[in-house]
Amino acid sequence: MSGLFWSNVNTDPKRRFRFILQAGNIPVWTVKTASKPRVSVGTVEHQFLNHTFKYPGRVTWDNITMTLVDPVDPDLAFTFLQKLRRSGYDYPTSPNIRSTINKADATGPQGISGVSIAQIDADGNEIEKWKLTNPFIVSIDFGGGLDYSAEEMNEISVEMAYDWAELVNLGQREAR
Repeated sequence: MSGLFWSNVNTDPKRRFRFILQAGNIPVWTVKTASKPRVSVGTVEHQFLNHTFKYPGRVTWDNITMTLVDPVDPDLAFTFLQKLRRSGYDYPTSPNIRSTINKADATGPQGISGVSIAQIDADGNEIEKWKLTNPFIVSIDFGGGLDYSAEEMNEISVEMAYDWAELVNLGQREAR
């Protein structure tokens, strides 16, 4: 029975609270929650007589969300709005009214670039790391309502789309 994981003191499961999200120049200490990548495989059905056969279709990567505490310095509300504006969005009163959001600016240095989510062990070593390819902002919630009776910190929720996520092999055997 020595092969059971709970009898091995060197075995430690991945913990949900041990993670680091990196997203451009956003300070890591402001991150409160982050969702990991999620993939969906579509299905295509073919019907023949009384039978339905299913085949795998396209792969789609679902959006991720992150929740951050909004400090005074750096002001993340302002930072995210600036990233959106540098992606091509501008106010209707701007002289650049014809500019629009484009993928190159939204995923480049002006937008959100270099997004990765790493789970770490008790010693701070990365044990799992996801890298998002071409991430861009699709939604920003600047903290909902204000309330005189509330004492909580203001939070910002950001939803990001991306083309795909890559799980970086950190020394484990690659599954095929």
